[in-house]
Amino acid sequence: MDGMKKGFFSHQLCYRRSLLNKHILYLSADDKVDSIMPFQREVSLTTFCEGVLLVVAPGFESEKEAFCRTMRKQMDENRLLSVGEAVIQNPVYLRHMADDSQPCSLYTITSVNWATARLRDDCLDLAKVL
Repeated sequence: MDGMKKGFFSHQLCYRRSLLNKHILYLSADDKVDSIMPFQREVSLTTFCEGVLLVVAPGFESEKEAFCRTMRKQMDENRLLSVGEAVIQNPVYLRHMADDSQPCSLYTITSVNWATARLRDDCLDLAKVL
């Protein structure tokens, strides 16, 4: 295994139009998506990210406020929607899906209540990981 790869693990991973449970995202040294593997055991040099991890194009940064506004509206309008499902249906996210040829950015929504898969206390905390 190439030591230059960086691994990121979270409860849920949003990559393109897929919502993956307990997968490790590997990025190459230049922050491009290398591979995504189901989590089997603890792997060294893997960063654990609380919550739902989003793999997006760098342009997402400029629209993250719009993403959050849309996400809050989605969650308010549909009481059954999980955080992860809301992300992969969010038009701002869909506009900025990562593409394998470009370096990506990673964000995580940390405020998830896993008992309900909804936002904890209706609070949306979006943090940049990379």
